[in-house]
Amino acid sequence: MFKEILKTIRINHYIKNLIIFVPLVFSMLVKEPDSCVRAAIMFAAFCLISSVVYIFNDLIDIRKDRLHPIKCNRPIASGKVTPALAISLLVIMLCSGLILAGSLNKLCLLIIISYILLNILYTLKLKTLALVDVLCIALGFILRILSGCAAINVIPSPLVILLTFFLSMFFTFSKRTLESAMLTDNTCRQSIKGFDNGLLKHFVIINAILTITFYFNYMLDPITIEKTGSQFLYVTTIPFTILMFRLIYLIFNSKEIDDPVHFIYRDKVIQSFIAIYLITLIIIL
Repeated sequence: MFKEILKTIRINHYIKNLIIFVPLVFSMLVKEPDSCVRAAIMFAAFCLISSVVYIFNDLIDIRKDRLHPIKCNRPIASGKVTPALAISLLVIMLCSGLILAGSLNKLCLLIIISYILLNILYTLKLKTLALVDVLCIALGFILRILSGCAAINVIPSPLVILLTFFLSMFFTFSKRTLESAMLTDNTCRQSIKGFDNGLLKHFVIINAILTITFYFNYMLDPITIEKTGSQFLYVTTIPFTILMFRLIYLIFNSKEIDDPVHFIYRDKVIQSFIAIYLITLIIIL
């Protein structure tokens, strides 16, 4: 049962919330224990709330998921986790997440509440609208970045906001591309029924180019150089770009995975370049 609960809260997707630590690292406040603790609390709060969103979505879509060839294996849809247990988890995690965010400051709490409201609208209606669904997910990641800034009281960089937006668009269109390749017109999500796989791949490439461009610009931004005290951050663009290329390669050739996040856990090449990227970043900083 414990394993099914972990699947229900989708603990493997907590990796998405690591973006909360980006402001901490590039503002060089990572050296301050208090800032690290505050960022960690915000990360924990977002992990709890993101699980709340996943549970809510699974409860609303339980009937549809039971007819889906992949989603029918989810714990709630398959009956391994009862709706009553799922609701209990939702309430506990919701209260815990709000308390953690509120313990930091009012802005963090406001951002968390905004994220919850956005995802309620997304689950109930917006996820069926082409392009609007992708925009909602991108806004969710921007709220993560803003929460990371609010937790440690730093002003977000416009370049980081744009980088986050296009990176999240890249991952979301990648997911839509994988789903489109795997599923039939009867089982794929409504928002991509009007797209063919070729158009989705074009969106993936466009957002990959914009992501790399804004990452490079952020690394060369005078404010970033001033805050970090290093003018060599642009070197990290090399492993970052290779990571993007590897992801595109896997996305365009996979027939068995419907979420690009899974590549991070399964592909040794991606894991190696993530390690290279982090080591390079640490050495430079």
